[in-house]
Amino acid sequence: MFTRSSADRIAVSPLKRDEFMFLSRPRAVCLAVTVLLLSSTVSAGEKNILFIGIDDMQVAAGCYGQTMMKTPQMDRLASKGMVFMNAYVQQAVCAASRASLLTGCRPDTTGVNYPYTPWFITTFVKKHPTIADSFSKKGFYTRTLGKIHHGSPIEMSFTESHYSPEAGFFALKENQHDDPKKKHQNLNKPWEHANLPDNAYMDGQIADETIATIRRAVKSGKPFFVAPGFKKPHLPFVCPKKYSDLYRESDIELSPHPELGPDQDPISIAKNGAYNWLNYREEGINNEDARQLRHSYYACVSFVDAQIGKILDELDQLGIADNTVIMIWSDHGYHLGDHGAWGKSSNFELATRSPLIVYDPGMKGGGKKTAALVEFVDMYPTLLELAAQNIPDYLEGTSFAAILNDPAKEWKKAAFSQFPRGGDNEGYTIRTSQWRYTEWRSKKGGKPLFVELYHCAKDPIETRNLAEDPKHKNRLKEMKYLLHKGWKNALPPGITNRSNNPRGIDSFYTLPKDNRTIELKKIIEMFKETSKHNTVISK
Repeated sequence: MFTRSSADRIAVSPLKRDEFMFLSRPRAVCLAVTVLLLSSTVSAGEKNILFIGIDDMQVAAGCYGQTMMKTPQMDRLASKGMVFMNAYVQQAVCAASRASLLTGCRPDTTGVNYPYTPWFITTFVKKHPTIADSFSKKGFYTRTLGKIHHGSPIEMSFTESHYSPEAGFFALKENQHDDPKKKHQNLNKPWEHANLPDNAYMDGQIADETIATIRRAVKSGKPFFVAPGFKKPHLPFVCPKKYSDLYRESDIELSPHPELGPDQDPISIAKNGAYNWLNYREEGINNEDARQLRHSYYACVSFVDAQIGKILDELDQLGIADNTVIMIWSDHGYHLGDHGAWGKSSNFELATRSPLIVYDPGMKGGGKKTAALVEFVDMYPTLLELAAQNIPDYLEGTSFAAILNDPAKEWKKAAFSQFPRGGDNEGYTIRTSQWRYTEWRSKKGGKPLFVELYHCAKDPIETRNLAEDPKHKNRLKEMKYLLHKGWKNALPPGITNRSNNPRGIDSFYTLPKDNRTIELKKIIEMFKETSKHNTVISK
């Protein structure tokens, strides 16, 4: 299915599932088995789910038209699956985005900004289980690895305990600092490319353990939900040297829009990410370092791509590629010096648009791209539909399974994202097929603090704010109307959403920082202890 050239293949005898595992049970439990099979739990022949997360990746892949990018494995999956050219996260920061996509609810419902809140961890997810928890309860062999949640996993029990790699941020000893008073950001440049094997770094270890997990899952005879979360290309940009060598320094171009324009406002961006390293915040990032940062970011994307290739190879070798749904996603995009930003945390296209590649064994639109507007909150109901599972009414996304068979199908009128700025302000943005409109509002009410209007079809990285241009007065009014009508008004024709969730509790963010840290540590330790007793380790 996902085969490489014969030179790259390793012959391995495929493992077979025990498709008749229920039939061997004593007659005394026949009635119980019948009830089980008629319920929403798994049965023989159901699809596997491989849910691959990537951290901080903008649409930097060959299948997205980025010809300089070396991403043969994602491109390989795209040749069989579907590339979603217009997929948008609901909030462009790790915790909020993951809380949203993993529960199928929007940020105003989860109450999560950054980091997870105690209320979200202890209360919200009990009534709104995560994707992995949902499949686990349906009988799937379930495991998460690496960075799926922002921080420790919050679910109580899976088939195997969550896997965290042993490797640290940096592989070279001279870049490792044990003194807790010293921070890597103060001592190292935010990149490293050592001449070491893949598994000297976190993502190489995550790939190796993912493969081992899939082998055990197949041997168990159950369909699996396996979710590896790769940690790159998040800062620091570290990976083996061979991936850095894929790119020539002379080919690395700097951002064509390195500062905000005269019609833009600082409220639109955050000076974080790379600015947290060395003295960049005070002195800025010179062109030499900016070029190296971009170079190292691209290298990390290629590093993750290679790890994905190893997993795809394993599916082939085990003979299960044609029975496995694969979804590759990133939690948000990234600014690489664009608009003066070196990170995420904005409502701009570069931060809210993110890669999404999906393969379903039964799809009719394999090898195609779709321009349909989809949101990351849609991933949860889509996976449930592809696995023939019931979709709960409380989910705030829409399954896009139909797009996999018809990439030109009429779909959503708009995608919605948001981002807080400080404790009192929030920016809400709407993206249609051609335009983006953003309103920055005070939580105290009143008129918008600042508005933005971009013609994305002509200005893809949003360099000119047209909100004050009288030529676009009617467009501004139309986009404002669509934003205020909300996401339920933008659903595909004939589709409704019956969710009626209350607003999430976010008062945690008003606590002093030290209090927030103490409260989160207590909760995480509680979950770690519970997980020890409830998890079955299958070897």
